[in-house]
Amino acid sequence: MICPRCGNAVRGAVTYCDSCGAELTVYKKIMQSSNLYYNKGLERAGVRDLSGAVQMLKKSLEMNKRNTVARNLLGLVYFEMGETVAALGEWVVSKHFQPDDNRADEYMEKVQNSPAKFDAMNQAIRKYNLALESAKQGGDDMAILQLKKAVSLSPNFLRARQLLALLYLHTGDKERARKQLTYAAKIDVANTKTLRYLKEITAQAETEKEAPQSGEQELAAVESIGSLRPAASGNYSEDKPNVMAWVALVIGALLGVLVTFFLIVPTARKNIRMEFEKNQLDYSSELRIKEAAITSLEKEAELWKTRYEETQRELSGLEIPEYDVEMYNDLFLALQEYLVVSVKEDVSPEELLELAGKLSGLDTERMDNADAKKLVQEMQRDIYDRVAEPAYTLGRQAHDDGDYEQAAIYLQASYDYGFRNDYCCYYLGKSYQLMEAYEQAAQYYRLLVSQFPDSSLAGYARTRLGEMGMEEE
Repeated sequence: MICPRCGNAVRGAVTYCDSCGAELTVYKKIMQSSNLYYNKGLERAGVRDLSGAVQMLKKSLEMNKRNTVARNLLGLVYFEMGETVAALGEWVVSKHFQPDDNRADEYMEKVQNSPAKFDAMNQAIRKYNLALESAKQGGDDMAILQLKKAVSLSPNFLRARQLLALLYLHTGDKERARKQLTYAAKIDVANTKTLRYLKEITAQAETEKEAPQSGEQELAAVESIGSLRPAASGNYSEDKPNVMAWVALVIGALLGVLVTFFLIVPTARKNIRMEFEKNQLDYSSELRIKEAAITSLEKEAELWKTRYEETQRELSGLEIPEYDVEMYNDLFLALQEYLVVSVKEDVSPEELLELAGKLSGLDTERMDNADAKKLVQEMQRDIYDRVAEPAYTLGRQAHDDGDYEQAAIYLQASYDYGFRNDYCCYYLGKSYQLMEAYEQAAQYYRLLVSQFPDSSLAGYARTRLGEMGMEEE
């Protein structure tokens, strides 16, 4: 174990740090609680109770956000449920807390080394979002088509299967809804939303089954009543009363009453009394057990109250070093937008310019995580290469339209992102000159003359430097 105050290794059995003397009882309990919730999450994940595993692992991270084993498992559970972005986010944070010897490297590498699978997952997320918008606007058929494509691209995408089942229910196709929910239950066996939808389908099926049965019962009752009607007879004569039959009936009824009173009633009373005494004994025993449990819980509550007060006093003097994670908020936002842009089929130059601006604003010097820096550099390299030439085209168009201020913005971005040829330098300098920003214009004219002396535009650049009264360097 590592001391939270001085960072030195501490033997597991001691309650005080040998180096700085910090009291470690509370800290050890917090670490133990975090590991306990991790083990519960691992057990639930092992039986595919993924939603329950997510709850337990989140509690583990509430106790110890640096529990990288729990965070890596949470990422794996998210990935199994089709939540790729959430999984990558957990692994990036885990890598920040434990840069070396971290299995998050292996998980992220597997995702990156399977671009086809990763692209399919991103396409599935995109189609799920489109289906959700279509469903909100009442376009159930279009939403179902998008969701069918999403689950074909990512079969374990749990949210997509649940929404598809809900749409099938809405359109009355219960069998297809049941099929989707059955598959979803195999992914996450205890997901409450899946179980609630299955219960709704079962309840509707039972209601439909009972309706025809009640009609058949009524028909049978009518037929039975009809069978009790006397049959028509050609000869009718009044029956003579049979006195002996009535006497036998009265005697049989009296015998039945006597048997019931002398034989059945005493036995029933005895059984009722024995059952009552047994229930009373069981109730008394249960009451004593509950009273003992309540007394024990009250004592335990007092003990935990005392420990809580001691813990509060100890925590007030405990200093736990914190890492500055705020610097990574902009990285996570930029990563999310980068993933969205990566899966879009048609991306406008304006969107690429906006994302390039956010990536260029990331301060990698403050990041102490090498993988985070590498991730930023790879995203910048990709987006800069894609946006540089389109930005030059937009700048030339704005220049030709007479909007020199906008032309300067686009051409400057094109130059900064790597499109540094003689034409970009010339029209950037010309745009600044027409805006009367002469120092900036001279800078790019001089770059053109010095770096591209054989260009056909070098002579024009020297002429414009002379017009502004400036010389070559």
